[in-house]
Formats: sequence, structure tokens, C-alpha cells
Amino acid sequence: MKNFRKSVSPSAAQKLVSKHSSLAKLLGCLLILAGNTISSSHAEDQKTNAAVLPSFVFDSNVDEYNAAYQKAQRVIERDIRNGKFIAGKGWPQVWTRDSSFSTDLALALFQPKVSLDTLLGLKEEVSGIGECWIQDFCGHFGGWPNLSDAIVGAIGAWQLYLVSGDKTDLRTFYTRTVNSLKRAERDAYQADTGLFGGCSSYMESNSAYPAKYAMNGPLVAKTAALSNVALYYQGYVIAALMADRLGENGAPFRVKAEALKKAINKHFWQEDKGYYGYFLDEDRKLSPGMEGLGEALCIKFGIASPEQARRILASTPTTPNGYPCLWPQWPEYLNYSGRNSTFYHNGMIWPFVQGYWAWGAVDQGNLVKFDEEFRNLTKLSQKTDTFQEFYLPEDGHPKGSQDQLWSASGYLSMIAHGLLGMNFEENGIRFAPVVPSNITSLSLKGIPYRQSTLDVKIAGNGTRVLSFLLDGKPLEKPFLDSSVKGSHQVEIQLVEPGLFAKFVNWFHR
Repeated sequence: MKNFRKSVSPSAAQKLVSKHSSLAKLLGCLLILAGNTISSSHAEDQKTNAAVLPSFVFDSNVDEYNAAYQKAQRVIERDIRNGKFIAGKGWPQVWTRDSSFSTDLALALFQPKVSLDTLLGLKEEVSGIGECWIQDFCGHFGGWPNLSDAIVGAIGAWQLYLVSGDKTDLRTFYTRTVNSLKRAERDAYQADTGLFGGCSSYMESNSAYPAKYAMNGPLVAKTAALSNVALYYQGYVIAALMADRLGENGAPFRVKAEALKKAINKHFWQEDKGYYGYFLDEDRKLSPGMEGLGEALCIKFGIASPEQARRILASTPTTPNGYPCLWPQWPEYLNYSGRNSTFYHNGMIWPFVQGYWAWGAVDQGNLVKFDEEFRNLTKLSQKTDTFQEFYLPEDGHPKGSQDQLWSASGYLSMIAHGLLGMNFEENGIRFAPVVPSNITSLSLKGIPYRQSTLDVKIAGNGTRVLSFLLDGKPLEKPFLDSSVKGSHQVEIQLVEPGLFAKFVNWFHR
């Protein structure tokens, strides 16, 4: 059962489930039926979605990559309803988690207006606090504070600002982020560890935890999961950055971020394994398995040092078909014959998690790991005419819902942040492409960036930039200033490390 939100206040729904856990199952079933009804009623909306899609044109010499890119864009198109993102086929509601991760991964670039309109609506009034990012709700564990990852909204909002440079709604997002941090400090902070309690972000089903936690949200709330605390670290970092831009004092948020980073490394890092543990249980004992999203976020957010990041990429368990959401699997949830909710977080391959794992590899310049995951997700995408919710680790068999927003976003992220190496900063785009050896031609055209439209073309392989041309003129660094206006051509020449060394030796002879 996927996470779902009922059309009542989250607090009311949470009380309902916490008092009668069996009602959670009934509520989930009713919402699934309601979701299917809503989905069919929006056929007309789907017909008009093509009009809101920016005209990006991706091309490479590898037909499979081109086809997967086109498929991902079609999935995104089908997941726009009334100008906002839904989670996927059969899930027509708007989710904080799905939308925010998708915006961060790719849609701040590929769908900025829909991203903004969706994020603006992800709010709820919290008594004694004010407007916060709205917390998603699930059938197995309930809502806040058993689930406490609503701060993920800040991650999507900040990426959107970096791409657009538009401060119009920054104050709104800043207030919402600060209030969400206050709410978590009040309701979910664990003073003895310096961490935040609550379920792993998005893995809010029984199958993500040992059997003793089944249908027991209050017990899950006493644990602390890697992905969730990583999101809170980044929430503090983003609050500080937003405060700086708005003339507020960001220093207190930086202090809290640093303290949380230290607590994460103290309680989760496993020196003998070379990666972080999954969750700290109610007795403060670390579950030593890996959590896919958490490992990736620790690399991306800089919680892991460069050496830790290198070891995580080298040591974290994976599968031949793709990077799993957790490992090892829980033996009590290895039967795949039942409903998806009975196993779908038990070591399954979720494409959006693959997207973050690949992004982490890109940030570390790890071409081998990026290429591995990019090829894996491309192969998985070929199994159906859509991007599925998840895939089985043993054989890559597609499972779950179709047309998953964040699954398609994970693939687009691999193209934008990986192959093209686009890193959005406040003052421009820093390019650091990661191009495998089987790609001999690569381009993305028609990229709307602030006041300009860009055509980006990359030649060569590897991660080292030999030359960076803007409209045929060489620039000293692979960086495009945000002040550019109009249409521009960006050309990047890469050279593999061995060839670069030979070139340097020849040049200095």
C-alpha cells in the first residue's frame, strides 16, 4: 500500500489510525478505489498536458537511451493533472514526498511551472507553529510524527530556486521550512541522540522494518532512520541559505546542521563496513543493513566526507539489476505473491533511489558507478511501456504502479545531472559531465534557463573537461553565468584521464 492522504486534516486521520490500526487497511482500500475513480475522471486533463511541456530535445548515438528519455517525458506528461504533479497511475493525489524528490531530481529544470504550483500547495496549518510542509500519511504507520519527513519539501523548493533564480516565493518557502523544523524539534527530536525520530523517508510500509514494527506507528516513531535524519540536516542547511538571501540570520540553522551531521556520523557510520547503518531502534541499537536512499543522500548532502563517500560507493551492497532500497532483505517479507504492500520496500529497486545513487556517483566523479546504474535503469525501463514504481531485485521484473513520477524523474536526473553534468548554482550552471565510453554523440537542445535558451553538445568520454565553448568562444572554466540572455550554444569536449595525461606530457615536451 503506497502512502496516501485522506481528505481530512492529517491530525484527524492520524488519531483515527493510531486508535484503530485495522482502520488503516480499510482506509487505504477506500482511497485506492477513490484514486482510480479520480484518475478516470481526468482524461480530458491528460489530453492537454502536452501543451505545458517545454520542448527539450535529447539525442545520443545510443537508441536505448533516447527511447528511455522519451518514455520518461511521456510519463511526466501523463502525471500532470490540473497543473500539478500526481504520483502516478492509480495515485491521482498530490504527495509532498513524490513531488519534492521529483522536483529536486529533474523537474525543477524540465517542468519549473508545474513544480512551483505543486510545491506551493504542499502546506498545512499546525497549531502553535503556523504553516508547515504537509506530512504524507500511510496505511501501515499513520501520519505525523510516526512519519516525519515533510521537511523534504524544502529540498524541492531550493532546487527550484537554484534553477529559476526567482525569489518571488522564497519567503513563503523559507517560513514553511523554518516552521517545519520547529515542529520537528517539538514533536520528533530525540535529545539523547541529537537525531529526529520517525520512519524512513518513503519506506513507510511494514515490509521496510522487522515484523515487530508491523502496524505499530508509535513504535516506529521511537526509531531514527538514516534518510529521514539526512533530510533534516539538509533542511537546516537550506533554511540557512534561504535566510541569507532574505536578510535573516542563518547562523543558528548552520549550528544545528553541524550538530546533526556529527550525530548522524556518530550513530550511523559503520567503519568496518564502509557505509551507514539503516536505523537506530527504540533501544538505540543500530540496524546494520544499508538504506539505499539514506546512503545516497548522505553523499549528495555532504554528510559523508569525501573518503566516506568513496567507501560508500565501493562497499554498499547492490544487486545485478539495480541499487536496492535496503539490504539485506527481511526474511519475513520475501513472499512476493501477495499484495505489493507486503513486500515492496523489502530490498526492491526503486528508480528514484537509483537516481539519487547515480547523482552521488556523479558528484564524486565515479564514472563506473554512474554508468552501472544508468545502464541498469535503462534496461529496467525497457520491460514495459512506462516507468514502474519498483522492480524485483532478483530479475528486474516490473511491479507496483505504472507511470511513476519520481521513477521517470530519476532517469531524467541521470541525463541532466549525469551525462550533461548540469549543477545549478545561484549564479549559473557548473558543468561536470560524466560520459561513459559507449556514447560518442550527446546533446540536449531547447533548455529554457532563466532568460536564455541553451543547446548543449558534448563530445568525448570520461569526466575531465578539456574545453568549454560558449557560442564558439572558449571560456576559462566550464561555468555558464546566469546573466546570459537569448539563445546560446554550449559545446564541451571531454577527454579520458589517460589521454589527458598523454596530452599534458606531449604539451610540455
